[in-house]
Amino acid sequence: MPDLEEIALHQQELEKIESLESCCRHIKILLLQNNIIPKMEGLTKLKELEYLNLALNNVGKIEGLEGCESLRKLDLTVNFVAIEDLEESVYNLKANIMLEDLYLMGNPCEEWSGFKKYVIAHLPRIKQLDGNMILPHERIQARQQLPFLTEDLERAVEASLIKKAEAMGIPVSEGAYTRESRVEMYMELAEQKEEKERNEKRRMGTDDKPKREVPGTHNFRGEIRQCNEGKFDFNLDDNSVPGFIIFELGVPKYLETGSLDVDVNPLYVRCVVKDKVTQLKLPAEVSPDKSKVQRSKTTGSLRIDMPVVDPVRVRGQTAAPAPELKPLQPEQVPKTQQKQLKGGVSVQGIYKDPRKASTKGNKAKELLREVRTKRNTADNDDDDDDDIPPLDPVRDR
Repeated sequence: MPDLEEIALHQQELEKIESLESCCRHIKILLLQNNIIPKMEGLTKLKELEYLNLALNNVGKIEGLEGCESLRKLDLTVNFVAIEDLEESVYNLKANIMLEDLYLMGNPCEEWSGFKKYVIAHLPRIKQLDGNMILPHERIQARQQLPFLTEDLERAVEASLIKKAEAMGIPVSEGAYTRESRVEMYMELAEQKEEKERNEKRRMGTDDKPKREVPGTHNFRGEIRQCNEGKFDFNLDDNSVPGFIIFELGVPKYLETGSLDVDVNPLYVRCVVKDKVTQLKLPAEVSPDKSKVQRSKTTGSLRIDMPVVDPVRVRGQTAAPAPELKPLQPEQVPKTQQKQLKGGVSVQGIYKDPRKASTKGNKAKELLREVRTKRNTADNDDDDDDDIPPLDPVRDR
């Protein structure tokens, strides 16, 4: 925010002014009204500041504005600039030669009757005080009465200190407007505001969820966890480059690199992307000290090159070729050992029916008999039965 020129931080329950000098050197308008800021600090280096509004705060003294060379308007309405701090406060404003408009109404110092003339006499360049134009004759009268006003201020300061000393130990009446009561009131308002916001978020279903716990390296069984909670595309390659295991993770292109957390372990690789864990067990032991992590400038993908400690054991290397398996063949018997079957085979006596076979006598009854058949080769009818005599032709009578 180096080029920021205007900041409005009113009604934010702020208790301190800080970081503006380092972040917003060119600020011109700063609105801090209706907070509980007790001290003017962190403003000296804002040389381009033109308008500062600290109304309705707990400021007790005007200070810390010596370096604000361009300051034209200062609003300290309803603060706690006491009469005993008026002389020092006015003296601190003499360095702001560009100051033209000053608001101090509602401060305890206003109770002194010579307050307005005293301020006009010491700050001759201001044109308005509490919203009223300063006329030339008022300025002349204030300069003439300055010695008397200085003595009167000393007496008013002594009376104020005595009054405060007498009031020490006396409980403040309920509802009194003091620094402490303002702080207490604003703290109550802040609690009510937060409670209202919580109820509104709860009603809309947008209340803050408890922060997600990132899973550990090992699961409940003590094994290395393998997960991809972000559902990113990934590739684990142990074949392309000999002696290296390459892990690629497709993280979003415009993801800030500071949101990535990479851990290369000898046995696993772990990437945490916005509390989403991607962890894989490696196929071989790697050397984390020699690993290289980089991102692609075009796609934004993450690439990790991990050298293997023992390249011989890397998964995927070609092993010795296995012998080719051939189908079983029947055993060939040499022709010399084969027996040649010759002659006829008789089937007589192969089967004997026990119901018809008889053992009477020495000769068994012949169950099979030879039947001689004759076939006329000239006749093409092969369906005739050999046992049936041929039919004679019928002659006409």
